[in-house]
Amino acid sequence: MKVLIIHNILWTHYKSVLFEAIEKQKMDNMEICVLQIAKNDISRKDMSSPEINYQYNYKLLFDDFIENIPTFNKVQAVLRNIWSYKPDVVNVTGWAGDLSLTLAIVFSFFLGKKVVISNESTSFDHQRSFLKEFLKKVLVKMSNGFIVFGKTSKDYLLELGARPEQFIEQKGAVVDDKKIREVFEKAKEENYLSDIIKTSHNFIYVGRIIGVKNIPILVKAFQNIKSKIVEAENWGLIILGNGLLDEEIEKLIEVQNNLIYKFNAVDWQSVPKYFSQSDCLVLPSNSEPWGLVVNEAMICGLGVIVSDSCGCKDDLVQGNGFVFKTGDQNSLENAMKSFVMDKPKLEIMKSKSLDIIKDFKVDEVAKRIINGIQRIYQSA
Repeated sequence: MKVLIIHNILWTHYKSVLFEAIEKQKMDNMEICVLQIAKNDISRKDMSSPEINYQYNYKLLFDDFIENIPTFNKVQAVLRNIWSYKPDVVNVTGWAGDLSLTLAIVFSFFLGKKVVISNESTSFDHQRSFLKEFLKKVLVKMSNGFIVFGKTSKDYLLELGARPEQFIEQKGAVVDDKKIREVFEKAKEENYLSDIIKTSHNFIYVGRIIGVKNIPILVKAFQNIKSKIVEAENWGLIILGNGLLDEEIEKLIEVQNNLIYKFNAVDWQSVPKYFSQSDCLVLPSNSEPWGLVVNEAMICGLGVIVSDSCGCKDDLVQGNGFVFKTGDQNSLENAMKSFVMDKPKLEIMKSKSLDIIKDFKVDEVAKRIINGIQRIYQSA
């Protein structure tokens, strides 16, 4: 059995660790190739990352940013490789955001291939158009199986016409859990940043400093808590990242720089070092298909606060934190106060994160995906 996985960019480290796990655990009758369209996308060009020797079979079509590649060239290259590789099963990830991926599904369907769609989208992460939703329904009907990040992405596909028995993996949101935990524990032992971060408890935001992430509401909520609650005296806020709104956030911090620590973006392998000084991750996004940084934080035993626009809210926030109403500063403040005011509960929530995230271990997810692809291949 030959399996062709089509993915948009090689840089995406959380996908690479999954592809590596699939390669290691594949069945003897399986040959798997990952077709990577581009090396990276422009929005991540400033995110440094060490050179990685990828341990899986892949082919890179264009050594460039995906935005620089003409649509015709992408479509031609993807369809040509489907034709020449002659796969039995085609797994398309990021299926409706790029014409080459959309046509890969259609082309594979008409060639009689089994099609598996990997979906991260939800019904609320972007404004939807009738035409695009109609097209997605057609693509869903052409598909034999689905891999989803969690409940919200599954519910979205069910709305589009998928059947419950077609889901071969329902907890596909993975990161490199082993590496993250290793870096975190080492940083904890070394008291990383203890010379800079003087607060014994800290909230943390990790990500790009852009509008959709809604970081100003987090800064303002934290500043209000610091000014009103005596228990917040020894709490700080760590902001790790860069982006178009850097200057705006810097000015906001200057208004009341009360133990807010702003650090420039680092590569993903260094992020757990900052978690070693943190108790709770806050993700206040206005739109977030999932929020893999929540997985990373939970692997390090942090509690979490996310907006109700984050796709991970149903699967990952279960007694280990809070979900607040998107854009509602009072709702966010109340969630943050709960961490500040109840230290025994804080430790319980942090421990709960470690239990919940076990179901998202990359080796277990890879095993379930392999078994699911095998079932689809053998089905009539």
